[in-house]
Amino acid sequence: MNPLLPTVLDGAAMSVCIFGLLLALTALASLIRAASPTGWHLLAWALVVLLVPFVGPMSWFAVRLRGRRQGVRYLDDDA
Repeated sequence: MNPLLPTVLDGAAMSVCIFGLLLALTALASLIRAASPTGWHLLAWALVVLLVPFVGPMSWFAVRLRGRRQGVRYLDDDA
């Protein structure tokens, strides 16, 4: 086996890492575009999104979706 060629496991791990990075970047862009989180709330959500892989971005999307359903204005993009 050639150590210079990536294996299937390397490709799968790389795919998971790229997906996690894209998810975090999408959540961060959504967080920045959201009307309400300012100051400490914005900083706290940004840290959660960036430092807790997969769970952080998914929790932001869940909170944002719940806020939209309940009509909370500060989590809506259309301020």
